[in-house]
Amino acid sequence: MEDTKELKAAIDDLQARLDDEARMRSELERRCRVLEKLAYRDPGTGLRTEPYLHERVREEIERSIRYPSAATLLTFCAPRANPETVTRLGLQLTDDLRMTDQVFALSEGGLAVLLVETPEEGAHKVLQRLTAELEQVLVSFGYSLTSFPVDANLAEDFLNLAMERHNSVARQMYTNNDSAAPAAPSTLH
Repeated sequence: MEDTKELKAAIDDLQARLDDEARMRSELERRCRVLEKLAYRDPGTGLRTEPYLHERVREEIERSIRYPSAATLLTFCAPRANPETVTRLGLQLTDDLRMTDQVFALSEGGLAVLLVETPEEGAHKVLQRLTAELEQVLVSFGYSLTSFPVDANLAEDFLNLAMERHNSVARQMYTNNDSAAPAAPSTLH
């Protein structure tokens, strides 16, 4: 009878330890999810980060190659805009776009929108719709549009081209804002 009591106590002890380990594992998994989110979201703004943009574009291009489809990256810049305004705009765009499309913060007042399974023509329609919203919030802004596979057919080339176009529009905006000249190219509003 005493052996049965000892066996039952040992089983209860093991069950308690198993329960503790299960709780600790669950807590560890929760913390890992939080760390994962912190890795791809800016804690101050809640927007996805630029390094995560690079990762997502690579993933999307690889997927688009495997299952022939298009992807487009829109970038917006407003170098003279208040950072809080750009953040609010990014969060608003996040709510307004499809669940599959993602908005990312770019350095110096920029935003990037990854339009999944969206060819260039569809991106122009999205851009037309977003332009009205952008004009309500920003005095002036610039944008660039890079489409896969039209503009580039490798992830690295796509990213380099998209960032080059974005930076070119941003430089152009700085030049136009500093000289008070009207924005001539169609990528500035």
